[in-house]
Amino acid sequence: MEISALGKKIFFVYPPPVLTEVVDELARQEYEVYFSRDHKRLRRAVSAFPDAILFVNLDDGLDEAGWRIYVQSIRSEAPAVGIGIITLNDNAELREFYLMQLQVQCGFIILKIGASKTAEILGKTLEANEARGRRKFVRAICPPATGQCAADHEGARLRAELTDLSSAGMALRIDGGVSLKVGTVLRDMALTIKGQRVLASGVVVAKRAEGEGTPVHVVMFDPGSLDEARREKLKNLVFRINQATMDAILEKA
Repeated sequence: MEISALGKKIFFVYPPPVLTEVVDELARQEYEVYFSRDHKRLRRAVSAFPDAILFVNLDDGLDEAGWRIYVQSIRSEAPAVGIGIITLNDNAELREFYLMQLQVQCGFIILKIGASKTAEILGKTLEANEARGRRKFVRAICPPATGQCAADHEGARLRAELTDLSSAGMALRIDGGVSLKVGTVLRDMALTIKGQRVLASGVVVAKRAEGEGTPVHVVMFDPGSLDEARREKLKNLVFRINQATMDAILEKA
């Protein structure tokens, strides 16, 4: 089976507080993760993400009988969607039902084992299900006014709006229709994204025209300009932008 180039969207349905740290770690590992606190809207929307993975928290949202019906419905309506179970309840009967009878593809995970061990198990599960796909970095499409970039170039102060972002690079439109050559180095760029500031250097690696509008420049960050703290901040921002976009999608479902 061909591995998806874009990877899979991973939803945690009614995630308990203990999973916040775990999801942060999965985002650092470049998995595309989301929280969902409305199982009905997610069920209506999931057909748009046919290869998604849902980790359902049995301890919240519905009672045990309700979750059995819900999981069976997803298995019937969207058979390509992977389902895993998370719970604080180490119940052998429940484990057997979901693993043996419903044959959920992504495991039955007991959260009491701790955040680091849970992250390790989830990471192995996601790797086995090829959730990262062939891509190395999760990308976030940036709605208008999400992020800006400023940089000095040849004596001028360039200002631009981000159109997408990853921890490896970004795409942007420079104000005033300015067009830079591929190979142009931009040093000490100041990125302001969702109120947070990140400094980085990069190089223009591609440029594409969009009709009569301002060209979009693809800029890859210089790895040497990003320490671990800056890289993690970028990954967190990608997660936050994607979550806000998904919240808007689910709100309309």
